[in-house]
Amino acid sequence: MAKLVTGGTGFIGSEVVHLLVEQGEKVVVMRHNSGEERINDIKNKIKIVRADINNWSEVFNAVKDNNITEIYHIASMMMYFSETNPWGSFQTNVVGTYNILEVARILGVPKVMFTSSGGVFGIDIPGDTLTDTTIQRPTGIYGINKLYCELLGRFYRNKFGLDFRSIRYPSVVGPGVRTPMHWSSPMIENAILGKPVECMITENMASHLAYFKDIARACIMIMETPAANIKTVNYNVSSMREKVSAGELAQAIKKQIPDAKISYKPDPFAVKAWSAHPEVKYWDDSAARREWNWQPAYTSLEEWITDFIKEIVEHDK
Repeated sequence: MAKLVTGGTGFIGSEVVHLLVEQGEKVVVMRHNSGEERINDIKNKIKIVRADINNWSEVFNAVKDNNITEIYHIASMMMYFSETNPWGSFQTNVVGTYNILEVARILGVPKVMFTSSGGVFGIDIPGDTLTDTTIQRPTGIYGINKLYCELLGRFYRNKFGLDFRSIRYPSVVGPGVRTPMHWSSPMIENAILGKPVECMITENMASHLAYFKDIARACIMIMETPAANIKTVNYNVSSMREKVSAGELAQAIKKQIPDAKISYKPDPFAVKAWSAHPEVKYWDDSAARREWNWQPAYTSLEEWITDFIKEIVEHDK
């Protein structure tokens, strides 16, 4: 009896794996391309299976050979790479998710969770708040893929009785993020490391952000929630309700790192990407709070930066 984590060597997935190991769970990590640096400290406590999420047979064997009872499906091609390679994005994000759901159906894996994204929201957003019922009309291939998978999982739930549930979250902040166009994590990490920071967006531009430990814990919490409580199925979660501007994050950094050198060198592509929907100010995760008692642990920039510093120090030991 084991829990499978796809993308378990990645940013969010590796933190989920750590939490499961801390709980004493038997964990199987399915990985394809990424390295194992984030889970080096627990490699002797888990099983790592090399398998391509795009290859149905490899997914089938990974699940069948390891007596999997729950699947945390976190593997994904991220937004920037999806937009530059939409064909690969469809293969990984859509076909890969279909493979997970179909293998779970055939082999009788009772429960699957999926990580979606705020990218599912797009044009014609009414009001200033993103809720679980806000209309979803994404324009980018990443958001289109994630939305399709949310609906595909709901179909498998209704048609085949698969206990599918998912969380969607905004841009995630944490150590080691190297994804192009992510401005917030490099701002904090470079400041901690004493490197000058050139922020790729303007000082007054703002984004919805969440701390990586909150998102990993949300993955665990939704999986541990009794099936009877899962009504919304696809849930917004975040650390903070309001957007954070680059200037606000810079001020919070300088409170703890006074010598931080932060300047702004807007990148046209990044500015375009992060300037969408300035009228949207709030991220509402009340359904998750109501149905499975979701509560973030890191609710202020100061808490993020304090923990971020701790993570960097621990990594360098």
